[in-house]
Amino acid sequence: MNMDLRECHVHGPFRGTVCPVCGMNARLLMGEREVDKLSKILAGMLRHFPERYGVRLDEHGWVRIADIVPPIRMNINGFRWLTPEHVETMIKTEERDRYQLDDTGRVRARYGHTIPVNMDDLPTDNIPDSLYYQTTPEEDEFIQESGISPSDKTWIHLSGTYRKAYFSGLFHVEEPKIIGVRVPQLVESGMPVYRATDDIYLVASVPGEFLFTPEKEEIVLSDEEKEMISIVKEKREQRKDRQSGFDSY
Repeated sequence: MNMDLRECHVHGPFRGTVCPVCGMNARLLMGEREVDKLSKILAGMLRHFPERYGVRLDEHGWVRIADIVPPIRMNINGFRWLTPEHVETMIKTEERDRYQLDDTGRVRARYGHTIPVNMDDLPTDNIPDSLYYQTTPEEDEFIQESGISPSDKTWIHLSGTYRKAYFSGLFHVEEPKIIGVRVPQLVESGMPVYRATDDIYLVASVPGEFLFTPEKEEIVLSDEEKEMISIVKEKREQRKDRQSGFDSY
């Protein structure tokens, strides 16, 4: 599926070859490879290492789009044409809802941070009574006893459904183990849960007393989901191979 970023003069930006509303050709803003590369740049800048670009995030992870465009234009080959419009339209058409825009021209990552970011300005309403966490069978017993703590990320990421947690886990292991979290009791204990997206929820930690073992569900993946998992795993192996090659020198 072509994922070029285009803009219909009537119906606005979209991903694809023709406008999904009127079926007409539209102005090309970025090709699929450019979209993919810019998305990775934003992930690094807003989640992991803003200092590499000379960018400073506020305590909640926000930064003005006008402040991140010049460093990208100056430091990344092939992006001297980039404007705030390109960044905004890419974010607005991003299906995974990884980034958040506000009405003052700022952007931030909704989740996935490995740097300290205070996300307590996210909403705390409309959160399911049960959330789910994916782990490995080997770590399950330890987590059930000691609780869930952040590992490589600043916040724990919980899923709204068993299926979503299982699907997310498949990107990392062949047979994820799913753990349930009792949200009302967790919140009553003084541990707030924040809604990053309709599928992803953030919490600082989850003591073992608020965990439960959910009934196992049989998950049938669509062909598109299988392809997504395959692509991610293939890219991960390619990165490992490249790193192995560097280490051999």
